[in-house]
Amino acid sequence: VEDSLIFCSPFNEVIALDPGSGAQKWRYDPKISTAQRPANRYTCRGVAYWVDDRAIGTAACRARILVGTNDARVIALDARSGIPCADFGANGEIRIETGMPLEWPGEFQITSAPVIISDTVIVGSAIADNRRVEAPPGTVRAFDVRTGRPRWAFDPLAHNGVIAGHANVWAPMSVDEERGL
Repeated sequence: VEDSLIFCSPFNEVIALDPGSGAQKWRYDPKISTAQRPANRYTCRGVAYWVDDRAIGTAACRARILVGTNDARVIALDARSGIPCADFGANGEIRIETGMPLEWPGEFQITSAPVIISDTVIVGSAIADNRRVEAPPGTVRAFDVRTGRPRWAFDPLAHNGVIAGHANVWAPMSVDEERGL
């Protein structure tokens, strides 16, 4: 995308290469702490790409790369420069609130690429399994891709006031734009 091959490292660094020569165009380092113990190890299964059809062609962050992190953040970067999109959350990132204290840093993380439908970015999470009954829920969260403001949240195991544990949506997700799903 944007004349680059863009991918992420296990420490959520986002790297853009020239697809012909392999030369690095830019690299963004979110400075993931190596002091945490991620439940699913340090993992990044991909990034998402989005173009704002309302922005002019040369505008910063018209084309965005979005990545979820091992320390529960969603980051939006300009796809051409790798600079954080200042209008997304706080200086290009939002921090996911788990709704309860974690047992240790890394119990909750985002391991797979966000998915985007229209102007909404959606992320799942990965939670340490089989550790405790009352663990953070596996809520799927959606945010405005321009601003980072929350749009909606869905907890697959909370129905009619009954919470039945935590469900992880840690694997890659997909969307069906035609059906709005």
